[in-house]
Amino acid sequence: MKVGYALILILLVFNGSYTASGQTYYKLKEALHLSKDSVYFLKVSRKKLTQIPPVVFTFKNLKGLDLSRNRLASISPKILELSELEKLNLSRNRFEIFPKEPSRLENLRVLILGSNKLGYIPNHIAKYPKLEELDMYDNPIGDLGDGIFLLKSLRRLDLRGLMYNEKSQAEIKNKLPNVEVLFDPPCNCMD
Repeated sequence: MKVGYALILILLVFNGSYTASGQTYYKLKEALHLSKDSVYFLKVSRKKLTQIPPVVFTFKNLKGLDLSRNRLASISPKILELSELEKLNLSRNRFEIFPKEPSRLENLRVLILGSNKLGYIPNHIAKYPKLEELDMYDNPIGDLGDGIFLLKSLRRLDLRGLMYNEKSQAEIKNKLPNVEVLFDPPCNCMD
């Protein structure tokens, strides 16, 4: 009996439907059949969404929300109803303006905004109280702003896909001495 249970658990772990902290649902329909309090991770990617479906905001215990590969350009203020949210993936959407709404999510630790159309990081980024990881991969960022250098909890910053010369990379790393900053190899640009 124990061997059968262990085999089922291993299969669930490897197919991605079980996590140590709860269940990950890849379809809203799956998640809706359960108690809304038991859904901790929700992946709603590749749905061509232009706004977050209102039903998402009913999952009050969400720790992780993956909205990648959609057509989102803004976030509803209702995101604040997800006060337990720790990880938000908004990569591969259509954001041109850095979203302000998640900055009021007190538990947000990971924000993924890679492959959008963000040209700058506004100073309100400093208002993210617990942000540990910021992924800005492959955005046309021309201005990092000053707020990013005020993030006290930041431990990892992904700036790959952005063109920085060796001098600019060194300046950024010097301003963020306790942060793992990921860059592509330096270019002969921005001199």
